[in-house]
Amino acid sequence: MQSHRARRLAAATVGAVLMLAGGVAAKPSHCRKDCKQEIRDCLALVPKNEDCAGTRAEKRACRKMHAAERATCHNFVKLCKQQEPGTSGICLPSSTTTTRPPATTTTTTSATTTTTLVGGSGPVTDLHYASNNNFDSSGNYVPGHVGFNLADVSSVRELAFLPSGVRALVWLGLCNGADSTFIGAVQPFIGNPKVFGFYLMDEPDPTGQRVPLCPAASLMAESDWIHAHVPGAKTFIVMLNVNTTSTAPTYANTYNPGNSHIDLYGLDPYPCRTEVGGCDYRMIIVAVAAAEAAGIPRDSIVPVYQAFGGGGWSDDGGGQYTLPTASQERQILATWGPLVPNPVFDYAYSWGTQNSDQALEGSTALQAVFSAHNATSAGP
Repeated sequence: MQSHRARRLAAATVGAVLMLAGGVAAKPSHCRKDCKQEIRDCLALVPKNEDCAGTRAEKRACRKMHAAERATCHNFVKLCKQQEPGTSGICLPSSTTTTRPPATTTTTTSATTTTTLVGGSGPVTDLHYASNNNFDSSGNYVPGHVGFNLADVSSVRELAFLPSGVRALVWLGLCNGADSTFIGAVQPFIGNPKVFGFYLMDEPDPTGQRVPLCPAASLMAESDWIHAHVPGAKTFIVMLNVNTTSTAPTYANTYNPGNSHIDLYGLDPYPCRTEVGGCDYRMIIVAVAAAEAAGIPRDSIVPVYQAFGGGGWSDDGGGQYTLPTASQERQILATWGPLVPNPVFDYAYSWGTQNSDQALEGSTALQAVFSAHNATSAGP
């Protein structure tokens, strides 16, 4: 089992992000017109149903996934109406925009063709989290200089080292319900104003086929106990794709607010890997569609950005994950932007290295990308 300290990793395939620049005051009805091109570009990335292969059940599942992807494309109109109701010429909000039409680049490899529509700075939130190795030997909170203000904390002692303005996401990694071990782990944090919430589990498995069994009822008991005893604290997990391939993820019959009472759900499609010769961003779109199909509301989704690569990690496509370049990282952020525009927090994985890999702590180029994102991203 790979835990919070050495996590199981997901893969990704092709994608795009769709954003435009400003115009004049208008009514919300402008959105349907202004988003037409964005919707067409997004729909062009969804495979045809005729491409679905396999058994009847597999074809049915494939067609259902394509339908969810198409619904995600059409959702751009709704996001426009919510966030830019009075500005004609804008499909989706962005602090860095491109004028219509957006610039397009196409890269062809032996494995895939990736189309990128340039624009956008990513989701907008005032809380930013980067896991692993957050404290140096002197107890200093290291990711703070890049603008991360939600700390990866495992002990009450670490709370004392947090600078002003930084809150804690407390790692627990427990799935036995609200037993004495769980209660003993949470109680020391009760009443501390620096606590934002609790990271209950990383990619728990309700089937027990991949990692030890973690029933939804156990997480519900834990989440309920925290809500009752730590008022205002959020509960969080990162979801496990229970399909055999990351190109068609599913979270069906796993966890959602109805069966777990968990507040927030991280999605971690990682698009940069060796077998595609770069990054395939479509998996981000597909993951969001799959989560919504499983009953997870979009405002409960936490985007998890790839910020690691190399080392001993292997992906499910026969290759290895690669550390994104600065431009690739900006595209990851931009792809997430219109899909989950205002998450409660966002999550860069990973600040610290774990498996002889590369990560944020050793990449000044990626630190610059996240420093800019974190500085300009202010919550609603």
